[in-house]
Amino acid sequence: MDIPQVIANRFRIECEIGRGGMGTVYRATHLGLQRSVAVKIIKSEYAHDADVTERFMREARTMAKLRHPHAAMIFDAGNLPDGRHFIVMEFIEGVTLSAAIANEGRFSAERAVQIAIGVCEVLEEAHQLGIIHRDLKPANIMLNERGICVLDFGVAKVLASSADATASQVSTGSGQIIGTPRYMSPEQCLGQKVGARSDLYSLGVVLYEMLAGRPPFIDPMPSVVLVKQATAPAPPLPRLRQDIPRSLSLAVHSLLAKRSEDRPNNAAAARLLLERSLVRPERYDVPIEPLKSTVAAASYPRNLAIRIGAPLLLVSIMGALLLTLGYAGPAAESAAAANNNIAAAATQAAGLTTSPQTDANKTNRPDTSTPPATPRSRSTTLSLEQAKSIVSARSNEVMNDVVITQATTGPAILAMQLDSGTGLANFLMMERKGQSFRVTDREPLDTTHFRARSWNLEKVSVRDDGRNQILFSGISNPVRYPSIRVVLYDPFVRQGYSLMVETDSRTGKTRRMQWSENSADSKVAAYRVALRDKARLLMTRGMRKL
Repeated sequence: MDIPQVIANRFRIECEIGRGGMGTVYRATHLGLQRSVAVKIIKSEYAHDADVTERFMREARTMAKLRHPHAAMIFDAGNLPDGRHFIVMEFIEGVTLSAAIANEGRFSAERAVQIAIGVCEVLEEAHQLGIIHRDLKPANIMLNERGICVLDFGVAKVLASSADATASQVSTGSGQIIGTPRYMSPEQCLGQKVGARSDLYSLGVVLYEMLAGRPPFIDPMPSVVLVKQATAPAPPLPRLRQDIPRSLSLAVHSLLAKRSEDRPNNAAAARLLLERSLVRPERYDVPIEPLKSTVAAASYPRNLAIRIGAPLLLVSIMGALLLTLGYAGPAAESAAAANNNIAAAATQAAGLTTSPQTDANKTNRPDTSTPPATPRSRSTTLSLEQAKSIVSARSNEVMNDVVITQATTGPAILAMQLDSGTGLANFLMMERKGQSFRVTDREPLDTTHFRARSWNLEKVSVRDDGRNQILFSGISNPVRYPSIRVVLYDPFVRQGYSLMVETDSRTGKTRRMQWSENSADSKVAAYRVALRDKARLLMTRGMRKL
């Protein structure tokens, strides 16, 4: 069918750059602005009457609201004289993900997850606007200097509405499939209601293909792929890729759950699941509980010797302990003493007990001593009242919140303070040195470019490994560009990591994000996740007072 040389009196068609089941994409030039755009002309069978045209334009207006940096923007939409719909989109340079997979084969776990996380971030914003992609696949994901860019948002929904309005059933025989069988969700294959979690399933297929070099289901007949997609579990990813973390396999199969309710709740949960899959490959929390078949698939294979030997070893230890305790006399006392030491060590690891410090535990960093604390036995816990009493000895400074945590040397005290000279907030950590607590670290909260009206702190366990970190959050005065600063401090390494986000109070958009330099280390990816999630939570609350 002929294509006009100029569309809508301002877009001159230059050349064809792509063709698919929904239509053809052309490179064009905006005559007024002299810049390249992409024009997608939809097949004529999707438009037949005025009602369809009105629906198409309404959906196009919704799609135009999506302004994520990793999503192709829609500039214009309309109809050709013969009734065919067209959409004018941002022209994206780069290579499609499908071409990259074909040329490079399987991706590294880190690269595949990075791409998938970028798609999740776009889906988060799109789903909040009520836009479901419905045709997420490697051919609709571009790789370029921006990272990734997702194309064709909402087009499938427009076409599905058009098919419904004209009472033409989607059938594999006619080739009119709204979506691509290899990447369609089970509910989409069965003609059921499609929601945001359908896009997450498609993302799971894309991620599976990046890691395995092929999608889960392949067959020359689309109808066979549709049936498998709707009913058959995906082949266990570890069988095709043994070198990826078990936690990543579990994340992929969670996305590929057949029932939508067994997938992550939303794109934000999926993003967090993927970010954690490389941070802690053997243990992590997810917002959903995968099916037993998913867990079995992600666990293949496991070490049989460990599974059998661990219970036997535990039984042997318990038997020996009971046998020892059965004897009276000095042996029993020694066993009891040993058990007391074990209990004290366990208490110290889980709680906040004090213990004498050896020279190996001492630090060479400068510190400031406080008056000696009251001597306590090894098993005595440090109470909050005692911690406040120790901190109050620093009478030359204004102290605010005080918390007790655990460091490598034992119990540690963290306190926020307000410098009486500069009025800037910071915090300090105090650790036991002999019979007294001394300042072993000090970190700024307020900076020369940020000053909060108030600061909050909370104890968190980012890696869920029994170790606590302290999360500080502050909001600047609500002027035109209010800011959020979040600081995560790890007392075990005496290191702080920070994120500052500046927003526009009129538009609510982010103007600037600034990370601390040490946050770029891949080993602290979990800390970046915690900082970003806290900042997003504060922004969601509308910059209200902490």
